[in-house]
Formats: sequence, structure tokens, C-alpha cells
Amino acid sequence: MAHTNVTWDTVGPFLIWQFLIPLAAGWAQTVWYGITISAGEPKPQPGSTRFIKHRRNILIAIYIIYFAITIYEVDFNLQRSSNAYNELGVPLDVDESGINSRFRKLTIRFHPDKAGPGINKEQASAYFVHLKTMRDIILDPAKRFAYDRFGLETVEQCRSCLTVKDYVDNALLSAVTSYGALLVILIGANALGFLKDGTYWRYFGILAVAVFEIRTATRLDYPQVLTQYLNPLVTSTNLRPAYLPFQLTAIIKKASISAAQFLALLMPLYRDDPLQPAKPTDDTDATRHAQLDRLSAFVAETNKEANRLLELETVPYRENEKAKSELKAAMKKYMVQNVVHSEKEVRNAMGEVMSRRRAGVPHGAVGTK
Repeated sequence: MAHTNVTWDTVGPFLIWQFLIPLAAGWAQTVWYGITISAGEPKPQPGSTRFIKHRRNILIAIYIIYFAITIYEVDFNLQRSSNAYNELGVPLDVDESGINSRFRKLTIRFHPDKAGPGINKEQASAYFVHLKTMRDIILDPAKRFAYDRFGLETVEQCRSCLTVKDYVDNALLSAVTSYGALLVILIGANALGFLKDGTYWRYFGILAVAVFEIRTATRLDYPQVLTQYLNPLVTSTNLRPAYLPFQLTAIIKKASISAAQFLALLMPLYRDDPLQPAKPTDDTDATRHAQLDRLSAFVAETNKEANRLLELETVPYRENEKAKSELKAAMKKYMVQNVVHSEKEVRNAMGEVMSRRRAGVPHGAVGTK
């Protein structure tokens, strides 16, 4: 009976993106406020402009760090698993004579009969058989084509594949099945109201990865991004061995999944930004009430900040209540006139009110009403 193995590699990234990163952002924001805001000063309240801006910046920083870690993890695992070319010690464009010449040298070093007294015979024999298998794959044009593009697992599993066309047909069938199932799941989730944020980018990422994988599976040459840019960079800087197409495909798949999660979690923070103005055509009661709520929150926050500053400025007059009251009234009037009135939203609101009051007035009285 067929069964599905649910591993941490499948469930872990989803849990991290959806739950752990937002939770870590909340803790980081609390710690940040504890460090940057002095005792007695008010902290930005949840839902305020400053709070949302800080949360967005912290989330972006954490997302970028985790995104880089996931890509590094995939690349590290690919390097640790190595590949046939690295194990044989030959370049990617090696020909048959180069492979045979190199394998004769490896035979002298690793053949079980050449093993010294302190070397395990069984392990030496198993490693030599592995090297011989890698050599046979590179020498067979069809298997070499499949190995470069799909990896060792495909070569070992597709026992009935004998030609390049057989491997290509097998790869196309697998791609259509996997990407088709993924599209059905996404369409069903969207129809039920789930995964709405970042929908466009999810479909775009699936299409881009599918096109790249199909192009890699159906062409005899390597993708240009490998031959012209990536492999010359890593080999000239000795960062790592050159990439094979199946390794690049694995990295692109992981990067596309992480990027889609990143965008899906980031978009709500921009959509709910209080600084974003409402659309001119969205003139409904709900929109007006929302605007009034935001304005009330802005006024309350401004008033709280003004009272705190007034308390600080009137400390020298603590013993003279009358002078303190007069100073507070004068300073508050100044702050309202010169700070609040300078806000763009306040000026716009005042201009709209004045334009409505002047509408319909005779020309000579337009400027006096």
C-alpha cells in the first residue's frame, strides 16, 4: 500500500513562515521598544502608524535573513551530497577518454586489492563500486543526460528508460503531475477563501519554475544562466564546485516557495498601512467611518504626546500653579496651530470644509463667508 511520509522538510518551513517568524517579530519589537524608548515615554500602540511601520521593518529583516538561510541550507546539502563529476574528479565537459584515464588512476588508489592493512575491505569495496557506478553513468549518453538534469534518483528509479527520449518523457509526465496537482490545490484554496494574499506571485512562481524545469529537461545544452554566469562565478572565486542543472532546479524551487511565502506575509502589512490613502472611488459609509476612526486615533495620539511634552516643559513652574496653567494653555495653543495644522491630512480636510462653505455664495462674498 502506498503511503505518504510527512517529514520536517515538508511541514517545517510552513510552520516557520506562518507562525514562528511572526511570533519572533513580536518578541523582537518588544525588545526593541525596551531598548530604544526611555522609561516613562509612551510606546506606539498596536494599530498605530509607528507600530505598523516598525512591525513591517522587523518582519522584512527576519524574512530576508531566513530566506538567505533556506537557500544556503539547500546549497550546503547539495554540496555535501556531492555529484558524480566531483567524486570522479573530472570537469563537467569531460569526454570518454578523460573519464577512462581518470578512472584508471582512481582504480590504483581505491581498488579493494590495493587497500592497506588498516583499511576496511568491505567499505573499500563499496566505495569502489560506487565510483564505478558513477563512471558508468557519465559514460552512457542517455544516463548522463538524465543525471545532469534530474539527479541520481531519477536514473536509479527509471529502470525502463533506455534513451534520452525515455527520460524526457518520464520527466515531463512527472512535472505535469506535480505542477498540475499543485495548481488544483491552490485554485481550490483560493475558491474557499484561503491563501488570498500573494495569489498572483504564487501562480507566477509556479509558472516560472515549471518553464525552467521543462526547458532544462528538453534541451541538450545547459541553461545559459549556468554556463554564462553562475558556474564561471563560483569556479573563478572557488566558492564551490560548478552547479549541475538538477542542483540549480532544486535551489530555484526552494527559492520560489520561500519568496511566495515572504510576499504573502508581507502584503497585508502594506495593505493595512494607515498612511495609505483610501481610493477616491471608495466613498462608502464604511470607508468614511474607517477614516474617522483613523483621524480620532491620530488626534488622541497627538494629544497624548502634546500633554507629555507640556508636562516636561512646565517642570520649572511646578510651585506656581497659575503660571503653570497659563504656560500650558499658551504652549498647547501654539502646538495645535503650528503642528497639527501643518499635517497634510488636516490641511486637506480644512480645505474641503472651506470649499463646501463657500459653494453657492455670490462672487463678491466668496472670500468673506
